[in-house]
Amino acid sequence: MKINERVLVAGVFGALFLLILFILLIPFIFTGPASSFFVVHNHDVNDHTVVIDVFDSHNRSIVTETYELGPKSDISQKRPLRLSLPFSKGEFNFKVTVDDKIIGIYPVKIPDPYTMVNIRLYYEDYTGNMTPVSLEVVEIC
Repeated sequence: MKINERVLVAGVFGALFLLILFILLIPFIFTGPASSFFVVHNHDVNDHTVVIDVFDSHNRSIVTETYELGPKSDISQKRPLRLSLPFSKGEFNFKVTVDDKIIGIYPVKIPDPYTMVNIRLYYEDYTGNMTPVSLEVVEIC
């Protein structure tokens, strides 16, 4: 095979690869991922020091952050780059520590980069029951 033929074949395969990559990335290009990985909502009337540790399915730390939350305040954590890519999904463990007391470790499935986790502290539901910590995965539109 001559050099010109090799270059032509490589060019065709390269163009085909780029076309497939572009088609797969079109939805991501136009909408983008959720900018927040999680949001912590303090529904309490007191200040709290909150530590959020997030571990992947191999128990590797992804995020470890400490937040000082005032009464009725929120804070968000930006999504790590590797979780912003298309087709990013996985199972994670969220370890929530409030005022130096581990409240719990919560397994969370994140189905795609268009979702985030809401972490609610001292949340009172419609029946009047107080929950120290609740987590939910929400879709970002």
